[in-house]
Amino acid sequence: MPDRRDDADIMYRLLVQGVTDYAIFMLSPDGTVANWNVGAQRAKGYAADEIVGQNFACFYTLEDRASGLPERGLRTARQDGRFEAEGWRLRKDASRFWAHIVIDAIHDDGRFIGFAKVTRDCTEKRANTVKLDSALENLDLAMSNMAHGLCLIDGEERVVLANARMHEMLALPGEAPLAGAAIRAVLCGALSETAALPFLRDHLRPDLDPQAPAISEILHRERILSVTTRCLAAGGWVSTFADVTERRRFQKQIQHLAEHDPLTDLANRATLHHALTETLASETWESCAVLYIDLDRFKPINDTFGHAVGDQLLQEVARRLQRTVRAQDVIARLGGDEFALILRPADPLRLADTARQLLEVLNRPYTVKKLSVRIGASIGIAVALPAERDPDLLLRNADLALYDAKKEGRNRYSFYDPAMGDRAAARASLEADLNRAVERREFVLHYQPIVRARTGATIGFEALLRWRRPDGMAISPADFVPVAEEAGLMPEIGAWILAAACREAATWPAHLTVAVNVSATQLRSALFIDAVERALAESGLPPHRLEIEITETAVLQNRESALGLLQRLRALGVMIALDDFGTGYSSLSFVHTFPLTRLKIDRSFVRGLGLDPQSTAIVRAIIGLSRSLGLAVTAEGVETQEQRRLLAKERGLDLQGYLFGRPEPVACLDPNLDSTLERRGSARRVALPKDGRGKIQDHPEAA
Repeated sequence: MPDRRDDADIMYRLLVQGVTDYAIFMLSPDGTVANWNVGAQRAKGYAADEIVGQNFACFYTLEDRASGLPERGLRTARQDGRFEAEGWRLRKDASRFWAHIVIDAIHDDGRFIGFAKVTRDCTEKRANTVKLDSALENLDLAMSNMAHGLCLIDGEERVVLANARMHEMLALPGEAPLAGAAIRAVLCGALSETAALPFLRDHLRPDLDPQAPAISEILHRERILSVTTRCLAAGGWVSTFADVTERRRFQKQIQHLAEHDPLTDLANRATLHHALTETLASETWESCAVLYIDLDRFKPINDTFGHAVGDQLLQEVARRLQRTVRAQDVIARLGGDEFALILRPADPLRLADTARQLLEVLNRPYTVKKLSVRIGASIGIAVALPAERDPDLLLRNADLALYDAKKEGRNRYSFYDPAMGDRAAARASLEADLNRAVERREFVLHYQPIVRARTGATIGFEALLRWRRPDGMAISPADFVPVAEEAGLMPEIGAWILAAACREAATWPAHLTVAVNVSATQLRSALFIDAVERALAESGLPPHRLEIEITETAVLQNRESALGLLQRLRALGVMIALDDFGTGYSSLSFVHTFPLTRLKIDRSFVRGLGLDPQSTAIVRAIIGLSRSLGLAVTAEGVETQEQRRLLAKERGLDLQGYLFGRPEPVACLDPNLDSTLERRGSARRVALPKDGRGKIQDHPEAA
């Protein structure tokens, strides 16, 4: 019976001595470590005297030992001669490493004497393999889920690889292999030779710059494929295919929306300007004309019946314009109820006929949502001259002509003439002066007395705005107030008037009132109520001593909001007078609906007293109406003693006009008025004009 130590020595001599990269050691038949080399110590951390005599199962994890893996390896090696595997193994310090293991059964002269075990640390190799596998898996996943088709083509124009999206875009069966196929045959079969040839010619070029990819689009039937190809340094090409059919459709829609009005589908302002620029820049000069069209009476219809009716009305206007002009003409909607035409070529001798035809077409009745409505139009016409090819100038001239047409009564057309430009320049200059006047507070208030008809007692004053420029020139309110309205300055100017008038009136005797005119833009401003409340609070003037004068025209521009605003004023205690009564088309309805406290008879009726029986009858009717409704009445524009005499016959009537005093600064009022009346913070006295044609009397009727 051979000695066990002799057997161990024999086995050890069979092993390669001095190997450091591999753990090589012998196991006895039961798995006990019989010897240990330097590589084993390096790989597992045990010295020979620490591990020899221990079972090799200590190199396995608890899970592997519990599953019987060490014994299974020995059993397999004994039965098959070799066991080979990879797995996690443990070092002395309990750290893990990935091991490649080979266990061979050792025989000597046919006698089984144990096992030779070779272990190699493959942790780093496994980590690299895992990374590579993950990268390849991610690459496959990315290629399979790419939105673009990807195709790698070799130098012989054959497909090396293609992703699933490439199959989908070319409508190829998913299982049909592209690798190895000629790209020419693939594209010609999937698309057409006509569609494929530009790609083959322009993309698959050996001299293609690697830094400058070839980009083009393939159009086939209703599809658009965008193709980008890059040349590879090692030879061949990589191409990506993107289906941009929907993108191009959306881009076309966006482009159309950018160039057209969404409601009417007519050209918009930008497109009109571009078309006019191209027309005027053409080397083959053709006369052209621009027509600006503004619809009359559209806003009341839109406000009354709603935006749905207004929108359908605008669409019908667009259709009528399209049926009236020629195909080569440009029709645009500029916004709101404004349209424009470019007639090209334009016969100057026929432009007036064209304008009349457009007016006639637009004036015909419209049926919208079972409603029959009528509107009109105003047209401004500017003709291009060969020497003047500025599109902005031509558009401005058409706009000025339109302004002239509307000013002259609407439902008409007007041709531009240079004088309109001069007037526009003067208006612009006036607007600039107005802006400076607002900043510098160049305005002043003049006051005109209001008296009792029978007694001549002054009951209050109307505050009237005046403006004298720094150069001393006085500007008429009839000239600057409309400009201030259009420039949006009236809310600020109006707030100043309210504050100044209330501040001055607060220093007057308690029975005197102050009337302040309010513009249309003030009535549309959300800040108007705040301006009234602030003026009253800062001045201390009782609300019933402030009278707001409005016109029917100003209120009807926004009837509902104006009604709410005036009701809030009355709730404050402020009086409300309707100016120029009798000149509007719905005055009776207005009096019934709005919270008025006074009617002011228009001067046109007062002027006819004693001369025109009809005027006398109207004045008496207004006075009777006011008396029945409990409203105060003022007759405006009283200039003669005869007018005063006739009006004095009426009970409870107040008068205003040059007969009792012209509007004057407060400093020009009579300083000798009742000295017993106290003034707040000022030595001024409230008085009548210096001509003394009326007196303030302290009796019940004067209050």
